[in-house]
Amino acid sequence: MSDDDLFGGLAKFGLSNYEIKVYKTLLLKGPNTPTGTVKIAGIPQPRIYDLFSSLQEKGFVDTVTGKKHLYRAVPVSIVLRRQVAWMDNYVNSLEEYVEKYRETEDVKEPYIWFVKGNKNVEDRMKSMFYSARDEIILSLSKQSFLNMSGFISRTIKKGITIALVLFSDSSADVIEKVPKGTILKIRDQKPLEMMMVDRSYILSNLKSGVENSDYSIYLEEDQLMHVLSYYFLYNIWQPSEYRYYPDNGGFYYRFTTIWLACDVIDYYLRLGIKVKGQLSGIYKNNRINITGIIKRVERINGVKQSFFIESSNGNFSVGGKSAILEDVKMLDLEISRL
Repeated sequence: MSDDDLFGGLAKFGLSNYEIKVYKTLLLKGPNTPTGTVKIAGIPQPRIYDLFSSLQEKGFVDTVTGKKHLYRAVPVSIVLRRQVAWMDNYVNSLEEYVEKYRETEDVKEPYIWFVKGNKNVEDRMKSMFYSARDEIILSLSKQSFLNMSGFISRTIKKGITIALVLFSDSSADVIEKVPKGTILKIRDQKPLEMMMVDRSYILSNLKSGVENSDYSIYLEEDQLMHVLSYYFLYNIWQPSEYRYYPDNGGFYYRFTTIWLACDVIDYYLRLGIKVKGQLSGIYKNNRINITGIIKRVERINGVKQSFFIESSNGNFSVGGKSAILEDVKMLDLEISRL
């Protein structure tokens, strides 16, 4: 990303082009006088005091008075996080208002939505990172990974599980940039990009699989989610090779997708590691919470992906949200070393 693109993003926080130039100058060159700032930033002299005044009101600049006025940039970590906190509160307030006053039911229709344009696709993927609660499963091209690596790192630090597939376009030096804690697989084929969040949202970048396509499909409907999730399992995940295995230390993972949960649990059990599970699911049409020891995994391609948990209330077989052969339909699961 060029300097212009990087600092140009400040326009989304309400800064004009001239204000961005002033803020950038103070960030990189340190505190300065109006005259000194004009010389470096290359802006018209008559505008400088108005620009400083506006930046002060927006919280981007501080000043000190004395024999001469000095201005300094408020650190990025302070001013932008304050803006983000405001945005989070605004989003929550707006969603609460919509939930209270909307006139239609929140029914997920089996629609496939199209997201057009690479920039819009990337922005949608970034927003999906923010919406994640438990788990993200994704496959990315080299460039998309480089654009998203910061989001992956921050998401892992929140305790959210990241399972990632990279492809042959990602060289060894790129793979080294994968954040610690990622469950990583490598596939020797042309990149095919998909992203699934909490088994609730899925985006598939058609440009990576269809020539001359400039759009992605995005959906939330449960049955279509089920189909695409297993498409990912059989066509991307299973044919790929592990590069970064699940952590063997004091591991902790959260899942909403049964086949990924089974894959990771099976890995630990094969190593002789005892696994504790905290499960939320549906049992005989009622919500149930189970804490216990996961004893084994049973996987038959095209038939079932399930595990067995032993608790003080009995032994239960657990499948996915669409399970019909098991006792419990898994909604979400946390696992840790016993």
